[in-house]
Amino acid sequence: MIRSVYMIGICGVAMGALALMFRERGAAVSGSDRNVYPPMSDVLREGGVALHEGFDPGRIGSPDLVVIGNAVSRGNPEAEHVLNAGLPYLSLAGALREHFLRGKEVVAVAGTHGKTTTTALLAHVMESAGMEPSFFIGGVARNYGSNYRLGSGRYFVLEADEYDSAFFEKFPKFIHYRPSHLVLTSLEFDHADIYRDLGEIEKWFGRLVNMVPSAGSLVYSSRYGNLGALAAGSLSRCVSYGGDDADYRCSASGFEGDATLLDVDSPEGPLNVRCPLIGAFNHDNCLAAMAMARRLGVDDRAIMRGVESFLGVKRRQELILRRGNLRVYEDFAHHPTAIRGLIESMRERHPGARIWALYEPRSATSRRRVFQERLPDSFRAADEVLIRRPFEGSPLPAGEELDVDRLMNDLRALRPGARLFESGIDMADYLARSLPPEGEQVVLLMSNGGFDGIYERLRDALERRGRAGGAVRAEAGVLS
Repeated sequence: MIRSVYMIGICGVAMGALALMFRERGAAVSGSDRNVYPPMSDVLREGGVALHEGFDPGRIGSPDLVVIGNAVSRGNPEAEHVLNAGLPYLSLAGALREHFLRGKEVVAVAGTHGKTTTTALLAHVMESAGMEPSFFIGGVARNYGSNYRLGSGRYFVLEADEYDSAFFEKFPKFIHYRPSHLVLTSLEFDHADIYRDLGEIEKWFGRLVNMVPSAGSLVYSSRYGNLGALAAGSLSRCVSYGGDDADYRCSASGFEGDATLLDVDSPEGPLNVRCPLIGAFNHDNCLAAMAMARRLGVDDRAIMRGVESFLGVKRRQELILRRGNLRVYEDFAHHPTAIRGLIESMRERHPGARIWALYEPRSATSRRRVFQERLPDSFRAADEVLIRRPFEGSPLPAGEELDVDRLMNDLRALRPGARLFESGIDMADYLARSLPPEGEQVVLLMSNGGFDGIYERLRDALERRGRAGGAVRAEAGVLS
């Protein structure tokens, strides 16, 4: 039994959730990070976790387990102490496997895009069916106000990340999870900081597929030929979704409020569902969750109830402000496919609106020139494009940086009004001055970081302008 845990790099979303899971099991948990700040610091302290800013080996003591986050490198003084002292240590993924997944039937969701939303939706559908699953996802599920839950049921629904585990485990986290059932949402090149090319990622996904037992289920998107090739070599029960030739496919028959009415065709027969998620790629996520839920024995009534009551995931197409003729959405989109999908979804849902796309290249891949050629066209469906100069993260190898001046030249060939900004603050001020008082306006904020506090700045700028009268109404607390 684990009675005490020390966690190095504790303030990440996943590490913080793991800390609270150990606390829920009764362990004393403490940890450290370079930057300890709200909201995670507040959440952890309220959960009884002792936090320390900075790294000091003298505070570690002799815990039963040390968990080392994947942002921690060799040379970190606490990590060096753990190695030199011979203390027991695991990565986050290893700790999940050893202390929470054993004895559970693991349902993993992997893919370049859509895995967070699909994992959260599948877990909610299973919860709606009374299955009481555990879950662990990379974003806060709004139905539960959390990114984890330790349920009493047999299943553990898990977002299976392809990023590497730790400095001592240079392989994907998902290799630890050994799923009984697997959903594959998509497979494109990403994470250029750890993978050479798409072929290398495909090999790891192939190894993941090979772990699924023949009695298990593999649900995969037919929109990606490489996923079909992986499924063809599987001994598991395989079901496809998405494309016209897939086992599960859907069409939108209209809207009801903010929800889309989906007509679903499947081998088990048709199903009509009211889907609160916007856009074709989210409807694919819905199909993936429905297909896997059926494989696990969930009946259609519970599936419909779960889908229709799903509130989404924070920072995934999250409506954070609605005021007069203005709607502001936040999304994690950074890959060209995700950017294009988000903008096209909003164009479909708000066909007469002016779409403002605000983008911050922040991830390790988006700051590189890997997608130099693809990025401009991914904004084609937007009316206005505002780009923040790339976030200054860890240094990149010379010659690999995104050429932002070339990006802007290419963008302006498609959208002459495309603009480059030095900060999100400047961007928010420009936007508040430029939004027209008439006509529907939809603003999309795309970043996987804090975007320089653009959310609060935009709220304040709109308040000063007195746009449309009255106070700004925040939908999810971000701009309240």
